[in-house]
Amino acid sequence: MRMKNVLFLVITLSSIAFFSNVRAATIANWTFETSVPTSAGPISPEVGTGTATALHADTTASYTNPSGNASAESWNSNRWAVGDYYQFQVSTLGQSGIVFSWDQTRSSGGPGQPAPNNPNFQFQYSTDGTNFTSVDYLVPVVDWTATTSPPYVQDLSSVTALDNQPNVYFRLTAIQAPQNTGGQSRVDNVLVATVPEPASVGLALGMLSTLAFCRRIR
Repeated sequence: MRMKNVLFLVITLSSIAFFSNVRAATIANWTFETSVPTSAGPISPEVGTGTATALHADTTASYTNPSGNASAESWNSNRWAVGDYYQFQVSTLGQSGIVFSWDQTRSSGGPGQPAPNNPNFQFQYSTDGTNFTSVDYLVPVVDWTATTSPPYVQDLSSVTALDNQPNVYFRLTAIQAPQNTGGQSRVDNVLVATVPEPASVGLALGMLSTLAFCRRIR
C-alpha cells in the first residue's frame, strides 16, 4: 500500500512539472562556452537561434573571454563610453510571453561611479532596432571567480508587442562613463525564453484532481 502511495505521488508531481512547462520554450541561450567570444560578433547562441553583437564608439576596444558566472567563459570588453552596448537579436515568431535574463558584472574601472549608488546601465528592447524602451539598472562590481551572482531578469510577458515578431532586439547599454579606458564589463548566460501560460498550470491541477478521484474510487 505504501508503494502505491509513493507511486501515485511521483506520477502526480511529474504530471504537474510536465504541464507547468507547457508552452515554455528557450528561444536563444548564450553561455559563451562553445562560442567563446573574442570579437564584437556576430556570436551565435549555444541553444536556439539569434545573433549577439556589440558596439563601442572606441574602435580599439578589445573583446575577451574571461571566467564567467560559475563557468569558464563570458563576453567581456573594455574602453566603454556612454551609449556603448551589447545587443541580442532573436525572432519570436510563434512565441509569446517573453522573458530576458542575464548575468553581468564590471571591473572597478568600468562604467559607473567609484561608489556605485546610481544606475550605470539600461536594459532596452525594440522590434525595429531603432526605437527602444529602456529600464535603468545597476551593475555592481562582483568577483565571478569566487561568487555565483544571481541573474538579472526582465519579465516582458505583458509586452505583447514583442510576441510573434520576426526580429526583437535587446540591449545592455552603458549610461555612465567608465573610470578609465581599461574599465571592463562582462556578460554571461544570456537567455531569451517564454514563460508558461497560466492555463498550463490549471491543466496540471485538473489532472491532479482527476488522479485523486480515480484513486478514491479504486
